[in-house]
Amino acid sequence: MDYLFTEAGKSDLEALLRLRSLYAFDFDGTLAKIVREHHAARLSRPIRFWLEELGKRASTAVISGRSVEDLRSRVGTAVSHLIGNHGSEGPHTCRETMQQVQETSHGWLQWVNDRFHDELTRSGVVVENKSYSLSFHYRTTNQRDAARALISRIVAELSPPPRIVLGKSVVNVMPPTASHKGMALLEYMRRLDCNAALYVGDDVTDEDVFALRDARILTVRIGKKKDSSARYFLNRQPEIAEVLRLLVEAGDQSIHTWGGCHEQGAAQPLQ
Repeated sequence: MDYLFTEAGKSDLEALLRLRSLYAFDFDGTLAKIVREHHAARLSRPIRFWLEELGKRASTAVISGRSVEDLRSRVGTAVSHLIGNHGSEGPHTCRETMQQVQETSHGWLQWVNDRFHDELTRSGVVVENKSYSLSFHYRTTNQRDAARALISRIVAELSPPPRIVLGKSVVNVMPPTASHKGMALLEYMRRLDCNAALYVGDDVTDEDVFALRDARILTVRIGKKKDSSARYFLNRQPEIAEVLRLLVEAGDQSIHTWGGCHEQGAAQPLQ
């Protein structure tokens, strides 16, 4: 992995402006800081400003573990496309698949509440129902080892066996038929007729994009990690504001290079 803010990294970013590009980001830990209370995550003022400016010029997407409804309450109209539940929720997913995924998640939730409600309460683990997946949060508990052991026991008994994605003090479980972030990004590139994309993330779930190793996708991780498949890294989450600013200002300085891809009714690139 190389640091993004080198001449080579900035050149690769600017090269996206000359192509039909989609600009996609994870939310927690990428666009927003990781916070102790999951519901308290917010975009900072600089990041919101530059994200809105980028969204006026090119197609943008957030691909997050949060639900689409949750994302909408935090992002608003700043982003053209919101994809939730780690890539399994959004208009790119067929109705039958989403219904099947939802039914599986609902069955899991009922079973977990029936069997483990008291243990979860005592351990401080919070189960978040995201309709198309479940998340077991243990960031606020003082019994972290016991919480992880309980979650492991519960997840091992889920049927059908879930796809498990570990996050920062959270264990996400998804039905085996659900799509992931990499699949969602590729599908949106196809739908929007994009021949390039930027994707920035910070967690294990984002490796589903990084691991594609698709030459069309410029991948960036928040935080350097030896075993990550991302091409570049940023040192700290607030640096995402500088990425957004660079894209906007570089595109505006060379107006004719804007090459964002768009659906009907989306904002058009500057001419």
